[in-house]
Amino acid sequence: MTSDVAWYAVKRYAKRIGIDHLAPHDLRRTCARLCHEAGGELEQIQFLLGHASVQTTERYIGCRQNLREAVNDRFRILPSNKLLTESRVVA
Repeated sequence: MTSDVAWYAVKRYAKRIGIDHLAPHDLRRTCARLCHEAGGELEQIQFLLGHASVQTTERYIGCRQNLREAVNDRFRILPSNKLLTESRVVA
């Protein structure tokens, strides 16, 4: 499929449902934002979009990485100089 065919298909179906200004890129951005809102990790969305940098993906979907609630926190991974005891961390 060429980009011209995709462009034509999007314009044709958008017109059918009454949307005047819709481009294939709008659908790409919407897909990325929906993936992020559904809990997709930025790195996964970066791969999906083919971006070389996660910062490009952040700008593209208008968000930032949440480093306070990083993925590895779910696994209770700590730096090697810390010891986890019950519900508190002892350095």
